[in-house]
Amino acid sequence: MNKDLLYKILFAQLNSGARVDIKIEGVSMNPYFKEDDVVSVEKANEYIPGDILVFIYKGTLLIHRLIKIENGRYFCKGDNAFRLEDMTLNDIGGKAILLNGKPIQPVPEWFIYLSYQINRIFRKSGFNVQKTKESGIYRFYYKIIWKNEDNTMIFKKNDNMDYIPADDTSLAIFDPESGDTHFLSESAIDILNCIEKPCDLDTLLNKLCEIYDAAHEDIKEDVKEFLAEMISKKVIIVE
Repeated sequence: MNKDLLYKILFAQLNSGARVDIKIEGVSMNPYFKEDDVVSVEKANEYIPGDILVFIYKGTLLIHRLIKIENGRYFCKGDNAFRLEDMTLNDIGGKAILLNGKPIQPVPEWFIYLSYQINRIFRKSGFNVQKTKESGIYRFYYKIIWKNEDNTMIFKKNDNMDYIPADDTSLAIFDPESGDTHFLSESAIDILNCIEKPCDLDTLLNKLCEIYDAAHEDIKEDVKEFLAEMISKKVIIVE
């Protein structure tokens, strides 16, 4: 039986409302999925960024994460990949709901943001994988997602930016290289001030917990999201 016929049967099963188990091949969704993991897939009425979709792309069946939806097209990327695939709703068979029999947990928005930024760097580098891996945003993503090594990175403010205080609660940051201007809120300024002296994530969180009288687990995801955004804009440098 050829693969096109298999794909048609798979889509027919999913369209009928059946749940279908698929064994993972390859490493494009590492570390979230691993070789020989089994995902259970169902048709859904709608899909949102962060969902893991089963779809046909250039004649191949893929299981990748939905990154964004734009103008009726769906853009997916493997967590351990660089390419962005785009398709229509008709190309999508369904979404993975179980991993080895257990419910698939949602990922935070900053995870999706990071993954998309890696694709942008990949395209800007002329599809050069090595250059992409050398970027600060990729190293941040790799350490946080792949290695779970939050405190092996040192964060520092980029001194090549022009920091222009607007008032006591806002700050404009001008990038002489790109010509872009970024505006920070009061809480974002607090984070930036905390890395005047370069530090790791745990030290940064300790400083912020003193300021806001909060626990690590209450602010950690928000801080990671901010770091991801500022690293992508080169306001913060990863060492």
